[in-house]
Amino acid sequence: MSAKLTSFDRAMMAITYAEAGEHETAKEIVSSERKEKIMKPTHNKGALALKTLVFGAASLSLYYIVFTHVDWITTEFTKGGWHAAYPVCTALIFSFVHGAFASNFLSLIGLEAKGH
Repeated sequence: MSAKLTSFDRAMMAITYAEAGEHETAKEIVSSERKEKIMKPTHNKGALALKTLVFGAASLSLYYIVFTHVDWITTEFTKGGWHAAYPVCTALIFSFVHGAFASNFLSLIGLEAKGH
């Protein structure tokens, strides 16, 4: 039974070869891991599309709620004291939901961050 090497295992193996003076072997180990990551598809398009739709709908819903409850939000968010946590929490929630939508959308259309 062969065990699949993790990223950590490969890094430790490369370090061991480098310390033993086998620099070319260490470079091959590191470059083979990079090739595997580049060649391997990282996302299931169907699942990615579903996540994009869910986070997009959640983002639109949050904006709808804010814009339809402006008076209540203005009153509650400006009371001071512990109410000061409301805008902070709201910003964090919006940031997470919209960020997840944007990340999934960009992955869905094929834009990925360049690996090193």
